[in-house]
Amino acid sequence: LERAQVTRDIILRMIMMAELRDPQETANHVHRVAAYSVEIFEAWARKRGMPKSEIEKKKDILRMAAMLHDVGKIAISDKILKKPERLTPEEYEIMKGHTYLGARLFKDKHSEFDAMASEVALNHHERWDGTGYPGHIDPLTGKPLPGFCDSLGKAVPKKGEEIPLFGRIVAIADVYDALISRRYYKERWQNQEVLKEIRKGAGTHFDPELVEAFFSCLEVISSITHRYHDKEISR
Repeated sequence: LERAQVTRDIILRMIMMAELRDPQETANHVHRVAAYSVEIFEAWARKRGMPKSEIEKKKDILRMAAMLHDVGKIAISDKILKKPERLTPEEYEIMKGHTYLGARLFKDKHSEFDAMASEVALNHHERWDGTGYPGHIDPLTGKPLPGFCDSLGKAVPKKGEEIPLFGRIVAIADVYDALISRRYYKERWQNQEVLKEIRKGAGTHFDPELVEAFFSCLEVISSITHRYHDKEISR
């Protein structure tokens, strides 16, 4: 029990570090993404008939792993991370590296948490139709895995169920929260517009089965948004 508490404390400190580096990565944002992810997973798992004990175990691990989905941003320079204007193509390529840099923190995979945190960090920007990033890449090197290099020397994208489950779940949670929240550079979208965008993304951006799971627990999702609401952002 004491060891578990120490591990949790370390994880919470990592989350605080990410928040210090990236003002958008607020405590409320990571709590919302984690809570959304847990609800989506539970709805999906119940429909699949997963045993309750297994669901509860994975929910606890997923909650902490999802909170660290963008932890790799601590390795991205402030010049890029806090740039108010649109990133250049070169800067965007660097920013995309936060996926494998985050996964690298959990490279030893000594526990189920390490494995899931690595999976989430690496895959939460993948898209169901294969247009996401970073693709089939080795987190330790940032290079394509053997046999997964295209003609331009880039990693072949992951698509469909090649994308690990928990990465697919957090992808929906992260996009939903980005759209429903106000940021320095954008206003929040209206709720119906956000839901329409998520629905439209089924089969292209998102796993269609997980989109259905998301909509099946929409009432709880909405309550999470209100529970962890952000303070008004002054311009």
